[in-house]
Amino acid sequence: MGSITEDHASHLSGPNGDAHASVPPNLEDLPDLYGWPRENERGYRIREMPSESYRPLRVVVLGCGASGISFAKFAQDDLKNVDFVLYEKNSDVGGTWLENRYPGCACDVPSVTYQFTWEPDTWSHFYSESPEIHRYFRRVAAKYNVLKYTKLNHTVTNALWDQESGKWEITVRDEVTKLTFVDECDVFINAGGPLNHWNMPKIDGIGRFKGVLAHTANYPEGLDLKGKRVAVCGIGSSGIQVIASIQKEVSKLYTWIRTPTWVLGSFGAKYMREPDTNSAYTEEELRLMRQDPTTYLKYRKNIELSISEGFGVFFKNTPEANAAREIATKEMRSKLACRPTIADALIPKDFPVGCKRPTPGIGFLEALCAENVVTYPGGQLTTITEKGFLNPDGQEEEVDVIILATGFNTTWIPRFSIIANGKNLQDMYKENPLSYLGIAAPEMPNYFTYYGPYGPLGQASAVVMIEFFTRYFNAAVRKIQAEWIKSLAPRMDVAKEFQEHADLYLKRTVWDSNCRSWWKGGKVDGKIMLYPGSRTQYMELISSPRYEDYDIKYHDMNRWAFLGNGWSTRDYDGRDITWFWGMVNGKDKKEEYELNWKASAEDSASHHQPDDQKVKDLLISPSTL
Repeated sequence: MGSITEDHASHLSGPNGDAHASVPPNLEDLPDLYGWPRENERGYRIREMPSESYRPLRVVVLGCGASGISFAKFAQDDLKNVDFVLYEKNSDVGGTWLENRYPGCACDVPSVTYQFTWEPDTWSHFYSESPEIHRYFRRVAAKYNVLKYTKLNHTVTNALWDQESGKWEITVRDEVTKLTFVDECDVFINAGGPLNHWNMPKIDGIGRFKGVLAHTANYPEGLDLKGKRVAVCGIGSSGIQVIASIQKEVSKLYTWIRTPTWVLGSFGAKYMREPDTNSAYTEEELRLMRQDPTTYLKYRKNIELSISEGFGVFFKNTPEANAAREIATKEMRSKLACRPTIADALIPKDFPVGCKRPTPGIGFLEALCAENVVTYPGGQLTTITEKGFLNPDGQEEEVDVIILATGFNTTWIPRFSIIANGKNLQDMYKENPLSYLGIAAPEMPNYFTYYGPYGPLGQASAVVMIEFFTRYFNAAVRKIQAEWIKSLAPRMDVAKEFQEHADLYLKRTVWDSNCRSWWKGGKVDGKIMLYPGSRTQYMELISSPRYEDYDIKYHDMNRWAFLGNGWSTRDYDGRDITWFWGMVNGKDKKEEYELNWKASAEDSASHHQPDDQKVKDLLISPSTL
């Protein structure tokens, strides 16, 4: 802390504000100089520094996708005296948009809303594909010096909390050298995201196939499908995009309908140039976006509004929910009129629209009607052979490529141990994940996570929400610094009460219906892990942290020790200590201003002589005010 105290000593005035008083070389010397007490009989000792002296802190962040980039940007802007590092397991930044490069991979919300509010860009299409999104995050990371704080090819393998020191011990493996080391930090932030651990299905004979076997989350770059025979296993978000993208290119395409799913029109569809097409923006539109920021902002807000105001559709038995089901059924049957048996198998009968995350399926239903597509309704891929797979009749179908579009492990269980006070988060999340608002875990000190259980999943763009998480985390870091907090952990009773409220509330929603969704851990009867309310409410809630929900332990025996020597850093550092009157010329600077009252008064009088006629007019007709 030497640098802090030495810096403040240079601004120190005497006890009576005498700027010419003798100033000691260090604030620690003041009690001895003036005969002040330092310590009481209980052993409590005053910290000889002003309040808001942000102590040095180290933060370790897992991951450098959109969340990690957001944290690094705002950490540089908002945090003082904080050293931080991002450990990214991949060879580049970008997270899911680096890893997911399968055909047709794109965001499922309009591109203009899938970006940081503080770094708007223009996009080639209404829904941009993975490479373009990755380029965006790569460019943002470079522009805001995120790479300076990022260690690529480094995997976090273990996290252990040391209660005595109030620090996390993070074990990291260098994927290039294969060496491991331990990094110590005050705060550990998990920015790995919920869609990071891809799910390999258990299919008989999966290792026997002699052709190309590819998972959508690990898709081979440059794989040529033209004229090939291809089987696609899975019709979730990734499977729908793959099938729509490759159908016209392949010679034969096989797919299965294991469970029904709603395939909807596009989010923000009323702003699309042509319905059911991922239209490209024209050069004129792109030029307007670049040259007229206000118009572009209005456009983004309109699209965001059209998505966000649809929260009512998620409630059971409401007119909105019933209308959504009726419209979706009619549209799906219309597009599948060529294959009514497929429509019967695909259209859900047991759950409403929204039980699963709705999937905009541009071109998917049309692809199922194509002559080169074979769809097995009501079944699943059960057996893979050396040359292909066995169809439901037990006959072998030969294919060149099998694409596994089987999604991710969404059980919330971390891939490595996170242990604090004898508890492992892996065990805590096995059966009944308890979470604090999706951003922290009960009794896990100084640990925060982007999009944990009970977070605001399934509502509009994730990128905007990431900004709110980041601001919350940075506020917590500043509090830990300024108040010399040793550990900040959500209370277990608070998490249980929140879960009680959430579980009851969520029974009102379509999410509680009879479907298999990833926010229920991939189980039909799984516990729903969504925030119980609208995205708007969630944003407002976490904008003002509720520290009363935390168990707080301090480095000092007295929680008020952070008040220090009774002064504020503002008293010392040259900022304006009369700021409450307002800033002169916007400058937050302590200054005694030179005034010439006579000249100022004469100048004011010459510029503000009243117009007698205007005064009369006002008196006669006060409505003109």
